[in-house]
Amino acid sequence: MTEDSEALARFREEAIEWAVGGRGQEIVDAAAMALAEGLDSPSLRVLAGAPHSTADEEAAELAPLAFRELGLDVKQRLSPEAFVDGARQEAQRLLDGVITERELARRLAPFCVSAGYPRELSTWIGLDDYYDLIESGVINASPSVLDKDVLAAAEDLVNHRQGRPATIASILQASATESPPRKSWLSRILRRR
Repeated sequence: MTEDSEALARFREEAIEWAVGGRGQEIVDAAAMALAEGLDSPSLRVLAGAPHSTADEEAAELAPLAFRELGLDVKQRLSPEAFVDGARQEAQRLLDGVITERELARRLAPFCVSAGYPRELSTWIGLDDYYDLIESGVINASPSVLDKDVLAAAEDLVNHRQGRPATIASILQASATESPPRKSWLSRILRRR
């Protein structure tokens, strides 16, 4: 990968983060860094010089122009497509070892809602809640069982495949062979009385 293509890839990552709701100042800073790394376009130069006080407004106007001038396919800000691209980028971060399965599930839960529950993100609906249910003892399972489902779903998302959503039944079934039984959440509640 050449220096220009690496700089373009870094700027694209920042562009996608901005498209899913990032602050204007962050894309302004990314534009300045891209210029320093050798990327150039008329709108990129103006965006990089935007004052902090008007960064959000300047970014809304100039960022899409800079993306087009640089040949970047960045979806319209806050569109369902932008959230799907943002989810793919986050899933890639898991596969690269930057974040954990639990962090990915927590980050993608609001993406599903904000995007209007698109088909591409249907696998992620509920995964964050399943972790909460396991951690609180409501579901008698090991988080490692869910980690495997999240990793598989991340691979599917990055590779544009539609996976099967994890269900409580699948988590319990997989957990039965992996972890010893724990006291049920109901027995703990009754014992407190």
